[in-house]
Amino acid sequence: MKRLIPIPPENVEPLKKAQKKEWGYQFVSVNLKDGRHFDSAIASEGHIIQVKGHKDVPFEPGDVESVVATDKRWNFRRKRFDQPKK
Repeated sequence: MKRLIPIPPENVEPLKKAQKKEWGYQFVSVNLKDGRHFDSAIASEGHIIQVKGHKDVPFEPGDVESVVATDKRWNFRRKRFDQPKK
């Protein structure tokens, strides 16, 4: 799996217009063509960069049907307890 998944071009413009932006990133939800839905993800610069609960983004670019800005925030920078300390 990859870490950066491009967002389909038709979904990028609505994200740019959404007022739900933080410092260079947005909280988004992602719908896939196979019916799967990821409620909590992070988008930045036209890419999905992280999905809550997953080390890597668990889908490929061709799998994405739509990406929508959301108000559902989460602390994606916090280290998980099961990760070794550095």
